[in-house]
Amino acid sequence: MVQAAATEFQTRGYFSTSMNVIAATANVSKRTLYNHFDSKEALFDAIIEELTQKAELLPVCSFDPTRDLREQLIELALVEVQFMTSQSVVALARAGISRVLAGPEVGKKIDHRRFHRRVEHWLDDAHAAGCLNHTNTEFAAKQFVGMLMTFAFWPTIVNGESPPSKKKRDRIVESTVEIFLASYQVSD
Repeated sequence: MVQAAATEFQTRGYFSTSMNVIAATANVSKRTLYNHFDSKEALFDAIIEELTQKAELLPVCSFDPTRDLREQLIELALVEVQFMTSQSVVALARAGISRVLAGPEVGKKIDHRRFHRRVEHWLDDAHAAGCLNHTNTEFAAKQFVGMLMTFAFWPTIVNGESPPSKKKRDRIVESTVEIFLASYQVSD
């Protein structure tokens, strides 16, 4: 039912999608749909929750002070890009964005930090080990993920481009890591 809602929100937009259409797409009765979700808003919340759960299931990238900092950041960035360009995440994001664009107050209710926590933890550990010199982990994590999203996620979401090829993805990651390290890496 959540996938059916995501499909319809993505195709028709949030406000143009009815619970009847979602029920038909999900091949369930309207009553069954309402037994699980009392409104389109509840379905939207379920889409956001599913996105969050997918983010929380990403492999752990723990900071290792014995390994090369650049190499570890590349691994972290690749996991992030693979996540944000996966077919299921793109579909859920498109569905969610249609709702947020129609009502910006809805975006304020979403805890966006939940999508950056793993990056924040990694950055905190690298900072504690004396490898990075940032003072605001949340800001640094948003910068890092934001650079990746600018080139890997948004063109797919907004322009309908295909996810980046491996070659392009590697170039996006390499460039992001270089820019990030130029700003935050502690000089020897």
